[in-house]
Amino acid sequence: MSENNNSLLQFLLGDIPSQYFFSEIYNKRPLHVSGASSKFSHLFSLEVLNAILNFSSLQYPRIRVTDHFNTIHKYDLIDDKDRYSNNLNNELNRKKILFAIARGGTLVYDRIQEFHLPLERFIDQLSEEINTRMSINGYYTARQTKGVNVHFDRHDVFAIQIHGSKRWFYREDSHVLSKAMRHQSVPPVDESFTGWQSVLLKQGDVFYCPRGLWHFTHTEDEHSAHLAVGLYPLTLGDWLKKLESHPEISELLEEYVHQPGMKATSIQNAHVLDKFIDALRNEANRPISPMTQPRPYIELE
Repeated sequence: MSENNNSLLQFLLGDIPSQYFFSEIYNKRPLHVSGASSKFSHLFSLEVLNAILNFSSLQYPRIRVTDHFNTIHKYDLIDDKDRYSNNLNNELNRKKILFAIARGGTLVYDRIQEFHLPLERFIDQLSEEINTRMSINGYYTARQTKGVNVHFDRHDVFAIQIHGSKRWFYREDSHVLSKAMRHQSVPPVDESFTGWQSVLLKQGDVFYCPRGLWHFTHTEDEHSAHLAVGLYPLTLGDWLKKLESHPEISELLEEYVHQPGMKATSIQNAHVLDKFIDALRNEANRPISPMTQPRPYIELE
């Protein structure tokens, strides 16, 4: 990774060298980077968030309000209609959004970069720089409020504080990344936050939260707005899905390994499995197509 004035990753990391980040921090431990309050003002601000909320269609579930105990439902946020129409109605009511936030909810806006060109250009360039797919979600929480429930993410996150402040609590604990979180033991939170570490993010700060790290947030004396930049590197599962359209591999996937009327004690027709493994090895030695593909635009004259 070249470290120069044009590196957007280095812009995020401040004085932490990007090479050191990848060798010593990435996928290992969280990182708090302090920054000037105006650091990200050219990319996003509370004023921009307000404009997006007021001048775009607010559709659930891309936009939603959730609280620490997951008690806010879609039907608390949309206009009241008969029960059959409400099943199809995803248009959010702005006043109900405000009430839900005031009652302790956190506003979540998925892929918010698609509504603000400077932010989308930033994420496209950063994605190309580190060759990793990225997306940005926006969050807003009122003061003295617990954020989203205790959870871990299956992807790494750079949290960028764009307004106010928010305290992040985090801890290492057992989990299985591939297993749904609702089927796992969630670390407890007592009044003293026993076992939890925390850091207060102020406007202009960045917090790197590695995937698999249990965390939750809490606002103190200020309202908070932050951007969560999610990193989505290519996984083995992603690669296998891409190969489903490969002619040879798609044909091999159609081969029977068990026939009707046969007792299923093991895979039959095992030579097909050998051919499949050989085909995967051959594909593994080929260059991988670029991971970052900016979304298409239309341009009218």
